[in-house]
Amino acid sequence: MTQHELMIATSERGAVDITTQINALIKGVKTHLCHVFVAHTSASLMITGNEDANLLLDVEDYFKNNVQDANPNYRHNNEGDFDMSGHIRSILTGESKSIPVVNSELALGRYQGLYLYEHRVGHNLRKLIITLV
Repeated sequence: MTQHELMIATSERGAVDITTQINALIKGVKTHLCHVFVAHTSASLMITGNEDANLLLDVEDYFKNNVQDANPNYRHNNEGDFDMSGHIRSILTGESKSIPVVNSELALGRYQGLYLYEHRVGHNLRKLIITLV
C-alpha cells in the first residue's frame, strides 16, 4: 500500500478533471485499486462523462436549481450564503471513490472521467489523499 497527497487549486464552482493527474501518480505502479478521498466538506468527487462539456454545465445548473445558496431555511451560514449549500452538494456527490487499476491506469469507461467538484465560490486549495492497494 502507498499513499500520496495531491493539492488542487480551484477558482470557482464546478468540476476539475483530475483523471490525468491521478493516472500520473499510478503510472508503473503494480496495484489493483486506487482510492481517492477529498479532505474537505465543501468539495467532492464524481465520475461522469467527459465527452461533452455541456454535461458538467448541466450538473451545475441542476445544483443551482435544487440546492440554492442563501436559502432562508438554512441555519448554518458561517462563511456566507454558499456555506450550507456547499455542504449539501458535497453530501450528495460524495467525498471518495474507489476505482480499479488496469495496466497502470484508472479503469474508467471510454467516456468517463474522475472530477474534483468544487462547491464553493472563490479560490480554494483542496487536498486529495490517494491510496493505492
